[in-house]
Amino acid sequence: MFCEKCGAQVNEGSRFCTECGWVLPAEVPVNYQAAVSPPATESEKKEKKEKKGFFSSGAGIALVVIVGVAVLAGIAFGAFLLVRNPNGEVDAETVKVWDEYETILEDDSNAIPRITLDQAALQKSQEDLKKQQERVAALEKVLKETGGTQARRSGRKPKNTRDIKAEQLAAALAAYNRYIQKMNELFIALVGANLLDQNVVNTLNQILAELQKLGATVKVTAEKFLDNNTKVVTIKIDPPILKVAEQYSADVQANVTAAQQAEQQRIAAERAAVEAAAA
Repeated sequence: MFCEKCGAQVNEGSRFCTECGWVLPAEVPVNYQAAVSPPATESEKKEKKEKKGFFSSGAGIALVVIVGVAVLAGIAFGAFLLVRNPNGEVDAETVKVWDEYETILEDDSNAIPRITLDQAALQKSQEDLKKQQERVAALEKVLKETGGTQARRSGRKPKNTRDIKAEQLAAALAAYNRYIQKMNELFIALVGANLLDQNVVNTLNQILAELQKLGATVKVTAEKFLDNNTKVVTIKIDPPILKVAEQYSADVQANVTAAQQAEQQRIAAERAAVEAAAA
């Protein structure tokens, strides 16, 4: 499939072009219901998480549940549907972006990449992190197009609840994007890394320390969006992805210890060979 607006290739079944944000043709009821869904039950939340694994879906799939399309007077089919909420609460489109963002955060922690020196595994981890960045970038694009009021989208300073919450969610997305970028930096540093070099180990530890700080920022920015936000059912933010820095530190140390032990064994074997030859 190709986007009719910019010509970029898109995945079959995608509703939006990840290059330009154009809504792809689809049979969607004109009277699209944009109201916020009722709070999900615990069983529904569990089922939702089980359907999606970490790094499992592309940006096109991620956008399917984010925005609706409608035919409005004077607007061609495929325009973004903006919810006008007269009481100034968070608009439904922003809530939908949050719902997808939360799904990304809460994906299956068993699929989160582990620290390894296997080059093929490192490459796969970098590819998965890139897909995750694409999903977040797609959400940022949709929020920019649909979140808050027209005043916010025109660049004016947020003054009402809708615009303030849209700005807070934008900050949360940006913080998570920086977090994923730092994770990618860590895996790049591991490619061909000599863990017997203390400078290399120091670099990895520095990245891990920065990763912990960025993870804390992700949590803080997400909680700002949730604060006094009656439109979102989330109680707290404590996703497994934000806890990987501690596990990564243990993984790096385990690999360093293994490299040191292997080097000691190599040196001992060489000495034994020299002694045997001298005898």
